[in-house]
Amino acid sequence: MFRRPPPPPPPLGLEDLELAPRPPLLARRNVARAIVLLVGGVAWGAAVRFADSLPIDAGFLAFALKVGVGFAFVLAIVLALLFHGFEVDRVAIAALCAVGGATIGLAIGPTVPPPVTVTGRFTFAPTLPAGTPASSGELACEWAAGRWKIGALRTGTLDGFATPHRLVLDFLSRTMSLADGEGSNLVAVGNAAFAPPADAPARGAGDRSGALDLLLLQVSVDSTPSDPNEVRGRFTWDCPGPPPG
Repeated sequence: MFRRPPPPPPPLGLEDLELAPRPPLLARRNVARAIVLLVGGVAWGAAVRFADSLPIDAGFLAFALKVGVGFAFVLAIVLALLFHGFEVDRVAIAALCAVGGATIGLAIGPTVPPPVTVTGRFTFAPTLPAGTPASSGELACEWAAGRWKIGALRTGTLDGFATPHRLVLDFLSRTMSLADGEGSNLVAVGNAAFAPPADAPARGAGDRSGALDLLLLQVSVDSTPSDPNEVRGRFTWDCPGPPPG
């Protein structure tokens, strides 16, 4: 009588492998991780809220927080799925803790005081076009978010132009514009346009007062022959401090 041969052994000895037991969901280590993720999410959300309230020239902080930390968190989730047995339920709970904390932080995080506009004074003495009279009057001084520096200056109508031109100086984006709202628009951009003249007095704290030698060039294709192609002159301003935040 022939005996049936024993079955061949499984390859690589897989019969000896056993799945490691999963720790309880409410194990001390898992609870500690959840708390750390929740607190970290609150801190991240609060930091993003604060960075978003800063002036636009500090916007790189918010970008770094959103993109850098967000990418790191997504990468951590992917690595956890790859190297911890695809425990999707626990990874989902971790993500929920982090996102929930971030939502809380975005709602309760600190912010700097918002922009505020006060009324100051200006003078503008053109040297080109020749014969253009000087202008002076009230000036809208916008203190940027945080209220530690001037964000923008806006004049009323300037004298000596065929159409009512108004001057806007944006200290945050480093652009200035002299436009009439119809077809004429003279501009200057860059740090050099906002550099103080050598013979001007020192600027006030936060650019609350100072002087600039303006050089603006016509850029609008809709300008008319009566509109200036180039404007030069000295612009001086004096703004009061911002109200308490």
